[in-house]
Amino acid sequence: MNFGRSFLGPTQNLVPFRPEHLLRMELKGDELRYLEIIPEYHRYIIDMAIPDLSWTLVGKGKPVCLFGVRPMWPGVAEVWMLPGIGIEEHAIALVKGGRHIFAQIEQEYGVRRLQIAVRKSNYTAYKFARSVYFEQESLMRQFGPEGDDYYMMTRIR
Repeated sequence: MNFGRSFLGPTQNLVPFRPEHLLRMELKGDELRYLEIIPEYHRYIIDMAIPDLSWTLVGKGKPVCLFGVRPMWPGVAEVWMLPGIGIEEHAIALVKGGRHIFAQIEQEYGVRRLQIAVRKSNYTAYKFARSVYFEQESLMRQFGPEGDDYYMMTRIR
């Protein structure tokens, strides 16, 4: 899938996900908690990353965000994202890139529903999902690995 570079700045690059990106990325506080809660968390992320549908946003030479799409069944796919330290410096590229990538996936793969789970207390993630045209669909109580409530957010084509 070719995205071009129209949404990236001079110090940013979007590359196919590779396991070493996860090992090189500095995780943020909430994601560090998952290392304690989810057994084999790194393996979980690596297994979730489907080739050609998973990417790394590199900013200033360091991985700052890993993300991808996992098809569930025809027409439906789920977005996953793992932000790292420094992602805030690349928010504009992430929003512009997310809009572009999600639209292209919907078109090329015939996806009519994209969904993402967003922790209710993570206002930054909620704002990001809204900025790339996801709408809040429901509240999933005690859904997360830490027992927190999450919103199911969807982007319907």
